[in-house]
Amino acid sequence: MTKREWESLGTLSGTAVLVVLVSVAASAQPALTERQYVERVLASGLDTRVAEGEAALGRAEAVGLARWPNPTLEWQRESARAGDGARETQDILVATVPLVLSGRLGLEAESAEQGARAVEARRDFARLRLWNEAIRTFSAALGAQERRAILEDSLETLRRLEVAIAAREKAGEAAGSDHLRISIEVAMVEDLLRGAVLDERKQKAEVLRLLPPGSGELPPLQGSLAEARPLPPRENVVSALESRPDVRAWELEARSAELARRAAGRGWIPEPTVNAGAQLLDVGQPGAGTGYVVGLSLPLPLFQRRQGEAARAEARRALAEAQRAALLHSARIRLATAYDEVEGRRARLERHHATVLVRTEELRRIAGAAYRGGSADLHLLMEAERASREARLAAVELSVSVTEAETDLLLLAGAPVGSEPRSTPR
Repeated sequence: MTKREWESLGTLSGTAVLVVLVSVAASAQPALTERQYVERVLASGLDTRVAEGEAALGRAEAVGLARWPNPTLEWQRESARAGDGARETQDILVATVPLVLSGRLGLEAESAEQGARAVEARRDFARLRLWNEAIRTFSAALGAQERRAILEDSLETLRRLEVAIAAREKAGEAAGSDHLRISIEVAMVEDLLRGAVLDERKQKAEVLRLLPPGSGELPPLQGSLAEARPLPPRENVVSALESRPDVRAWELEARSAELARRAAGRGWIPEPTVNAGAQLLDVGQPGAGTGYVVGLSLPLPLFQRRQGEAARAEARRALAEAQRAALLHSARIRLATAYDEVEGRRARLERHHATVLVRTEELRRIAGAAYRGGSADLHLLMEAERASREARLAAVELSVSVTEAETDLLLLAGAPVGSEPRSTPR
């Protein structure tokens, strides 16, 4: 193998690990960054429309509640014959006005308002879950894209080496087993690459799934697996857990139920109905007369006092408080391990970079130099290439796992949607 061939091989195989992913060169479309992708998903994705629709339905269910009952207007005509055969008529026009004097309507209105706010809080948490899913999906696609690029780089290196070995074998400078070894290695990496291509297609299909219909072909993805995400301090998260949207939703639900219970508890207060109107005698005939009609209806809540509504509201309140308590307990327990998991995965990635990646790149350089000098065989050279390839693939897996742990922690902490997801490199 000539010196120029080895220099070309060394330049190709010495690519930096965990670099910023660039767009596919063959594509003319602008690259899609993580921030752009998340913004598109949250702005116009179908899952966002579902969350907004559910919130709108919850608000609509509260419309018209706790209003005064409608008054009614009634007209009635009566006729009769007098003893002399004359026809007498009577028209009665009455307005009926229910009077809700118990004060329950104000409580019911406030209960409906709290319920609508609970629905909106659930909508906010649904958006936060979607934010988490979008970042994880994008990160998985980036990882698949990077794995495919690493295998393509390694395969190109091995193919160049295979050509050089074939030339040396033809010249009688290499054994036939060397060519067989490198051919087997090439075939194995080709198979890995085929699997990586299939996985990349699958992950990019997941990326498209969250985008709105009609988004067209997915542009190349651009981003970095080597950047850390800012995390809130642990003590801040513990104190802010109660304001997380889903926790707040159950708190609002409990308030709504308590107000509904109090409203139902006023069922013992009578709600009278007032009737008032006019009585018209023999309208349009001589001797026509007028009168008035006044009435009062007062129900006596001796047996039915809305006990069922009060019991259901009390059960709903107890359930909401239990759900909130369970959610807070689970979040506090998980929070203790979530920070440890993020720190542990970050530490693993840093150690892998310092103790494995750097050394495998150095091993590739030394093995290449030794093989050129005749002091190493092909087996050492292939082992060095394989070690470097596996180390880079492992680094991608670790980077994706760090991103998953970070975003899960942000979801657990209730991080605001739209916050900057990237900070300094890991």
